[in-house]
Amino acid sequence: MPQERPMRQSERPGSGRVLDTPCRECMLVSDNYGDGNGVNDRGDTAANADIKRRLTAVVLVLALLGVASVVVAHFQRQSGADRGYLAVAGDVRAVSYVVRAPALSSPAIDVTVGLASSSQASVARTTPRSVTANQPTVSGRIAEVLVAEGDTVVAGQTLARLDATLLDLGVKQAEAAAAKARADVAVLADALDTIGSGQADLAQAKRDLLGALAKAKAQRADLAAQLAQLESMPAPPPGSVLPTGTPNPGVLIPQLKAGLAQIDAGIAKMESGLRTMASGSAKLADARTQAENGRELLGIVADTRDIATSLARARRDSAIITAPVDGLVTFARRAGGVAMVNAPLFRITPDTPALVDTYLTAEQLAHVHVGDPVEVTYDSGAGVVLAGSVTAIGEDSVFPPTTFPTDVVHMTRTTRVTITLEGGARPPAGTPVDLIIRTDSRS
Repeated sequence: MPQERPMRQSERPGSGRVLDTPCRECMLVSDNYGDGNGVNDRGDTAANADIKRRLTAVVLVLALLGVASVVVAHFQRQSGADRGYLAVAGDVRAVSYVVRAPALSSPAIDVTVGLASSSQASVARTTPRSVTANQPTVSGRIAEVLVAEGDTVVAGQTLARLDATLLDLGVKQAEAAAAKARADVAVLADALDTIGSGQADLAQAKRDLLGALAKAKAQRADLAAQLAQLESMPAPPPGSVLPTGTPNPGVLIPQLKAGLAQIDAGIAKMESGLRTMASGSAKLADARTQAENGRELLGIVADTRDIATSLARARRDSAIITAPVDGLVTFARRAGGVAMVNAPLFRITPDTPALVDTYLTAEQLAHVHVGDPVEVTYDSGAGVVLAGSVTAIGEDSVFPPTTFPTDVVHMTRTTRVTITLEGGARPPAGTPVDLIIRTDSRS
């Protein structure tokens, strides 16, 4: 129901007169509740339209200010270049070397050392040998850490040692296998001296050849396993530096393959000789020739065993983690933990001049040349002006990173320019800096 408006004193009974002008309270009541004829609706519509007009004007003003700032910045940069300098923003490049845990393969147990008997040769011929090269996922336990964060190191300095118990065992095993391979050569050489003129001597020569053949096949299988394990070693991530002493597959793999090829040729030759001896048509001279072939083959096996020994020693040496460069240790793992393969063990900031990157448009780049002097300032170094020079200009046009502190529109193609600071100055990596590039004003 409609609300009654309050009555003025002149309208009350007995006042004697009634005013046509409504009182202030009546006007407020009318504004709040309306008069039923849509007067308030028209007022609200007019107010909303006024607000929209004001907002539109504000947006237009902001847009014009943005365009004006870009234009002003462009002309400021251009005028600065014309005056012999460019004022641009830059960023201190973060350069560091990550030393990662190597892939240390545990040695396989080798119980076939020495010349095999005829029964062992039979087993070797009938029992397939499976070669499984499992890619290691755990590098090993960190036995000792010799540096801490904040220490200065030099290239080649020992940083840490991984547990090398199994690797030491692998070296001893490889050395023993190589020594016995040499002994096998001596045994067959003695057999050459004892070959007589009778059937017994021929039979003994045949047994020696069978033993040599079995040993050669067993050794070949072991070397093939070494080759497969070496080929399965994981490649380090791009940009990482593995410790000194890590086995070089590019050198060892061709050597092992060449050795295996020679062993295969020797095995084929011995098998052919044995077939000749078995036919009964062989003479003692042929037996001696075949024995000499066997001795030569075992000599090749012994040489290849030396390669396997070098590989075992290289694996053991790779458990010693060394610094790849001179620099400052900014991260170091603690001793006692277990390191996964390729896990970061140390991070080193090299002792090289600090680099600052900036991105210039084609118009700006026309004034810049390698060797131009640069002045560098940054907020955290109040009052400090660092000297540097332009040392590299990129060849490709790229969009500046969205995180790069620049007044260039990020959808504008630019070229990266690198400045090298002088005098050993090194602002913190990632610090935004202001650059004054002194140009020669040529366009």
